[in-house]
Amino acid sequence: MPPSRLIAFVAVAAANSLCLIPSSALAQDFPQKPITIVVPYTAGGSSDAVARLLGKQLSEQMGQPVLVDNKAGAGATIGTGLVAKAPADGYTVLLADNAQTTAPALYSQLSYDAVTSFRSIGMIGVAPAILFSGKQSNLRSIKDMAATQGTRPGGFTIGVGAGSPSHLISSLFQMKSKLKLQMVPYKGASQAATDVLGGQIDLIFTNPASAGQHVKSGLMNAIGVSGTQRHPAFPDVATFQEQGVEGMNVSYWFALLMPAGVPDAVAQKWEKELATALASASVSRTLIELGITKLNMSTAQMQRFLTEDKATWANVSKSSGMKLE
Repeated sequence: MPPSRLIAFVAVAAANSLCLIPSSALAQDFPQKPITIVVPYTAGGSSDAVARLLGKQLSEQMGQPVLVDNKAGAGATIGTGLVAKAPADGYTVLLADNAQTTAPALYSQLSYDAVTSFRSIGMIGVAPAILFSGKQSNLRSIKDMAATQGTRPGGFTIGVGAGSPSHLISSLFQMKSKLKLQMVPYKGASQAATDVLGGQIDLIFTNPASAGQHVKSGLMNAIGVSGTQRHPAFPDVATFQEQGVEGMNVSYWFALLMPAGVPDAVAQKWEKELATALASASVSRTLIELGITKLNMSTAQMQRFLTEDKATWANVSKSSGMKLE
């Protein structure tokens, strides 16, 4: 047999032999190299904190380094797109949040599909959307905002990540409250929070993980909280509903996703590893400190949730007229 044909024969045989490896063996051997969790935001925000918390625990469990790679920009679509195009081998995963389902409502030409380009590993947890002002501000309730808006013809300045969940949540609040807001774009929630603290802008919508410590230290005021019940970490902060603003039943959520096409056995191992990590005492305690409530969802439930949440924000975008290119 000529050498060229022999080489081709060996290559085909090797490829076929890989196909015959049982999926259980693939899962048993996984992982054999470092894993990367991509966070589509700058360091210092809530998604970054959750990724680093899980990364430390998963590294201990899985016996390989779990690295956090911040790939911020374009309303989280840059980092998300990188994961969608990554090899479907389980070594690159996404710390996803609401941007997964809000971005399609704002950007008409995404390089990925928010649902079908990914496979869910599992939900991590949810947190309320809270409206904050700086300690020097006289805005401490919806009543204060309503009484003051006559002196603010341009609207209250609110920091948002352009195309981020906070952008659409702020737009939803503006529609429901009838209070005029002037959106000020930022690359990350931590930068917007700094300007709220300094008085450069009036407000920011974020979650307890990003700004809760500032409220407890007296540097920020919590004006209102989303949902139908007050949050345990802020029992004195009334819900928007209590203050007469209906329709703010939204939450920030955090989940792990991987590229579509990851072998079932590897995906199932990931699901078990995430469940084990979330059940650990250290992760559970820290999530509570961050104001995040753990939420269990099966893979099927998670995929259905992504589809429904995407439709919800598409309706908000249409109603508000928001669209980014």
